[in-house]
Amino acid sequence: MNSFKKRTAIRIAGVSLILAAIASPVSWYVSRERAEESIVSLAIEESRSLIELHEAANLIGPDAAQHAENAAKTISGGLFDIAEIYDGSGRKLAEAMTTKGAAIESSLPHHVQPAYTEASYKSFRLAEKGWVLRTFVPLRKNASDISGPITGYFEGVRVIPAWQEEQLFAGSLTVALMVCLASFLCGAALYPVVVRLSEENERKSRELLESQTALIEGLQRSEHELEEKVSQRTIELQHEQVRTKELLHNILPVDIAEELSATGHARPARHEAATILFTDFSGFTQAVSAMPADRMVGELNEIFAAFDSITDECGVEKIKTVGDAYMAAAGLPKACTDHAQRCVRAGLRMIDYLENRNRTSAFKWSLRLGVHSGPVVAGVVGRRKYAYDIWGDTVNIASRMESSGAVGRVNVSAYTYDLIRDEFECEYRGKVDAKGKGEIDMYFVKGARKT
Repeated sequence: MNSFKKRTAIRIAGVSLILAAIASPVSWYVSRERAEESIVSLAIEESRSLIELHEAANLIGPDAAQHAENAAKTISGGLFDIAEIYDGSGRKLAEAMTTKGAAIESSLPHHVQPAYTEASYKSFRLAEKGWVLRTFVPLRKNASDISGPITGYFEGVRVIPAWQEEQLFAGSLTVALMVCLASFLCGAALYPVVVRLSEENERKSRELLESQTALIEGLQRSEHELEEKVSQRTIELQHEQVRTKELLHNILPVDIAEELSATGHARPARHEAATILFTDFSGFTQAVSAMPADRMVGELNEIFAAFDSITDECGVEKIKTVGDAYMAAAGLPKACTDHAQRCVRAGLRMIDYLENRNRTSAFKWSLRLGVHSGPVVAGVVGRRKYAYDIWGDTVNIASRMESSGAVGRVNVSAYTYDLIRDEFECEYRGKVDAKGKGEIDMYFVKGARKT
């Protein structure tokens, strides 16, 4: 074996070892999890059968406690070491346990009143008391109807005996060893293929080296031509770089685009003081159904282009459009003290623009606009299609400001009102119910204060 083959064998062995080190623990873990699930599934099915046998699935009626007690006594011992049955309100009706169950009951983690809707289990180990599986099963009058009302709950605790735990461990270990062995066998099978391919590459390299002498003369004759082509391609590349930079600036804020160009990524940032502006067209669904597609797209493009100009002039950063909704923000990526005023000023101008447009346009658009201020997190997502976006409860509340507003009015939250009240006259609306947020103090902006 020459030095090349030795190096190849060592590298393949190293890769096989790394694969085995990664795949073996994973396969061991998956195998163990599957074994746990098998034990739990069998215990759940058997316990359901016994519960139904003792008429304890429907825990409504005067005999519910007796049925639950009979079922719990039957289940404890063979399937579970502790069996507990609760009624639909979470009140314990019956409990039965084996000697093992009594020994570990005080060591079990405390849990809240049962209120689960699906069967599940937890696996954990108690110090010096073994491996324990805790099962949670909701009881329904008809076990096959998973959408039916829950009439009670069954909780079972099974202490896995040492022989079964050793059996599971041995089975999982066997799977892990088989995966490890398979990794090494794959490496051994790949060795002759890699050697053959390498020898073929070496032969081709020799042929290429022999042909280079003839190519050198041709390259020397075309040197000047190649230099001209390189110069031309360099100029074209520079133009493309400028074009790409301009396109990136149109998609992302300038600071974010510069950071992305310089480092290849843009770090997310938290902005403690920002204001979010949301707009949405009222009756858009009906408008779409009554308008040709190209006309609808043309209308939206014209309106959103005007909105883009307004946000640029007011110092507001456009974030995105989703359907007929338009989202913008101020105070990011660069902080500013007048972020709320900028968004309100932009919102008033958007409404004025749409009202003026409606006077001459055949189709009349109705706009709702909401504004809210607060902290947000901003960052760039995507790899091939970058998108600058913002997240946080402030964004959700701003959306509620828009949906809870009125056509042709700028609806702001109390927090935004505190920031703008010295510059804008506002009308208090009272506490308005916002979906998912409860009642929120809201204000309509009437206009800028006269100086």
